[in-house]
Amino acid sequence: MSSESNEFKDNWVAYAKIGGAILIIIIGLIAMFSSSTPKGPVAAQTMQVAAVGAAPGAVAGTAVDLPAWWILLLSGFAIGCYGTIVGIGGGPIILPLLVFFYGWENELLVATSLFIVLLNAGSGCAGYASQKRIDYKGGIKFTLAAMPGALISSFTHHLVNLTFFNVIFGIFLIFLAVYTIFSIGKLKKDETQDPEYVKEAKASGFRRVKFMDNFGVKYDFYANDGLGIAMNLLLGFFCGFLGIGGGVFQVPILIFLLRYPSHIATATSHFVTLLTCAIALLPHVFLGNVCYAEAIWMGIGVIVGAQAGARIAPKLNTKITLYLFVIILVVLAIKLFLV
Repeated sequence: MSSESNEFKDNWVAYAKIGGAILIIIIGLIAMFSSSTPKGPVAAQTMQVAAVGAAPGAVAGTAVDLPAWWILLLSGFAIGCYGTIVGIGGGPIILPLLVFFYGWENELLVATSLFIVLLNAGSGCAGYASQKRIDYKGGIKFTLAAMPGALISSFTHHLVNLTFFNVIFGIFLIFLAVYTIFSIGKLKKDETQDPEYVKEAKASGFRRVKFMDNFGVKYDFYANDGLGIAMNLLLGFFCGFLGIGGGVFQVPILIFLLRYPSHIATATSHFVTLLTCAIALLPHVFLGNVCYAEAIWMGIGVIVGAQAGARIAPKLNTKITLYLFVIILVVLAIKLFLV
């Protein structure tokens, strides 16, 4: 029975990697054969602005210097590497950069950000799957809970103007930075769960997660799936609305609330981000809100960077990466307030 269980897990990892690769290839093909001009609800305004030489979604008559392809490629690589290391998918960094580079309308910003985050999460997830560090059972449960909100969020961006959206996103980044700073001190070096928590988890019937990764590290902890599902019922909407995929929410929740080991939390977060992003992105694809041509260079960068990040992550101290994360959040928040 044990050998059958191990064989199932190995096959599940293989299926996850194949599914992620197919998803990335499909979206990549869509990008290759798509025009750089969106065809959705804001297409008319986009075309009008493009005619005067400005970025799509910008104010008519203003000139905007678009970034060179190599800037987008290097930016994507850095985002992919760092986003995979801390398990956030790069969303909080990608969306502000799109604001600075293009200044599109909310629908275009969010949809294109989700597209790039999807590529990042897919690539990083493949790397973590090969390391056997993903809690698939928990990840699928959390994704199913987030699905309704993620779908609904795709149809709400036209209700919020761009300036107000930037303020909302900036406040969210500051809040996340403050929360992360206060939470860093709670991290334990050995990442084992407290005996009291284990006792409570057993009494409450929490799911026990027990496996060994490809590095020979054994994990044995209890996961409060009920709390995770409840949190994702709310997070699904905000992840899709902000265009960040959800990894930036999932990592603190998995580490500080659900008591996951940090490396398992990072890997599982990427898995949930991949699925949630795909769900939130789907309506945008049909509405024509994704600017594939402008996103493709950054997308290539995040795919390569995510693979590098997945290999670097096991060697880094978790607290150092979180402190770096906080610095970036604050800088981006300040820039968003000044846009």
